[in-house]
Amino acid sequence: MRSKLNFSNVLSFLISVLPFIIYLFMYPRMPRNVAIHYNFNDVADRFVDKSSPEVWLLCGISLISFMIMLQPYFSRQFKSEEGSAIMESLPGLFTLLITLVFSVLGICFLLKA
Repeated sequence: MRSKLNFSNVLSFLISVLPFIIYLFMYPRMPRNVAIHYNFNDVADRFVDKSSPEVWLLCGISLISFMIMLQPYFSRQFKSEEGSAIMESLPGLFTLLITLVFSVLGICFLLKA
């Protein structure tokens, strides 16, 4: 059985905690109320306090997606009978890609605040 701790999973985890690090670094300089939602014209239409659980959730989306992608069900979907290296690396690459997408979304939110 292949170990769950590999390079792509470690990198995915580091990427998933990056929005939290940026949030903690930016927190003292953030305005009291931050925009949490934008309309189609890119105008903020909903604001919350910077310490709101919604802000933490937006930072945590990448971490949540990382944990979901580590579920054993996902890894079993790509098992091949031949045991090819490409098929065995797909779960790690998908985990990295999904985590990166949600991490970038969280970081963009923080930089726009």
